[in-house]
Amino acid sequence: MILITGYGRSKVGDYLRKQRPSRVCLVFWHGLGDLVMFITTFYKLRKMFLYVQIDIALQEGTGQEALVRDAVLIKNPNKPVEGYDYTFQIHYPMSEHLNGRWTKNEWCCIQELGIDPISSYPNFKTLVEPKKLRGKYMAALHYQATALPKQCNPTKKVAHEIWADVLEAGFMPIEAFFKHAWYNPVNEKFDFIPDRQTARNAPASIPKLIKLLQSCYASICVASGNLPMSLAIMPKRTMYLERAFPIETYTKMGVSSVNVDKYSDGAVKTWLKNLK
Repeated sequence: MILITGYGRSKVGDYLRKQRPSRVCLVFWHGLGDLVMFITTFYKLRKMFLYVQIDIALQEGTGQEALVRDAVLIKNPNKPVEGYDYTFQIHYPMSEHLNGRWTKNEWCCIQELGIDPISSYPNFKTLVEPKKLRGKYMAALHYQATALPKQCNPTKKVAHEIWADVLEAGFMPIEAFFKHAWYNPVNEKFDFIPDRQTARNAPASIPKLIKLLQSCYASICVASGNLPMSLAIMPKRTMYLERAFPIETYTKMGVSSVNVDKYSDGAVKTWLKNLK
């Protein structure tokens, strides 16, 4: 059993082509959004190397196996996974500094996997239709990022303006924020959000997040797990709240976005009305 942690000379694809191992495991110790972006690439890698059994290891306790049901669950990413010829740590390097030239997933393909860049998203089958709450279609709002809150989160003032925009457009705003396993305590609920209009008090789970987003007519979110999840469910009805990083860091689908540092009154309201 061999653990590979760096890709300066040889990429994952190089090992698979030259060494032709029987079984390998990719350790993916990252958040929900990164996993959603990586899923299409993971299954593509399996198809490219049919002579190798390629599995993915996820962190135990995060519930991420709901997205990759044959995943291996582990507690320690820094040792070889039992029963595999090679264990590869996938660091999923940031591409934010590249100003949108490559998405995070494309950058992983280039820097770690050694395959042609892939930027496509999985398509999560819709299980429920958008629903109404008190006579209004719901719009999911997610204002706060786990890993980089300073670079992503809007100010309270702008967040409140967007909440009001949603109401004025005739929608019911719902904060689609769950306190998950990697919850960042700096992301406290804004006091203008009623307790009955947030998911913070519900037990966190990926199926619940998917069901909530599918129940909403639109999703408005920062660079957090909700963004890739929304793009996998309803890309045409997703708006990105941009701050430090352009939307091209995460997708090349031409998703609507608005810069929250230069927010103009009514931008979200106008976008929502044009969706109807």
